Amino acid sequence: MSKNRKLLAAAVLLLLFAAAKIFLLYWWQNRSPQAQAAPCAVTQGCTLPNGIYAKFSDRIAAKAPFDIELRGVPEHIGSITVSFSMKDMDMGFNRYKLLPEGSGVWAARNIRLPLCIERRSDYLADINIGGTVFQTAFTAE
Repeated sequence: MSKNRKLLAAAVLLLLFAAAKIFLLYWWQNRSPQAQAAPCAVTQGCTLPNGIYAKFSDRIAAKAPFDIELRGVPEHIGSITVSFSMKDMDMGFNRYKLLPEGSGVWAARNIRLPLCIERRSDYLADINIGGTVFQTAFTAE
């Protein structure tokens, strides 16, 4: 096989790889459940639209760990996770799994927020409860 054909074959393979990557990214974004807005003062606690009470630690700082606790969680819920982002900014993969502590209480301890290189402090928390996602905005110190 000549050198030109090898280069052409490599270019075609790279284009096919790029197209597959774009398709899979589009598919992944469209299969994720849409978040329902859930206004909440997370450090004071609030009731989400599904009736579950959510509360973060009294103080949330970008460089210090904090806790999240949900109360009134039904027994049939499969899993609960929380991830953090910012409006118009990808914060990378940062999903935390909440674990059952008994009596309908689920919690995640020692969570750390992803750091923003622009020093912003306006975060979004996506709380995924059994496949339903609630999004709430909050500010870290």
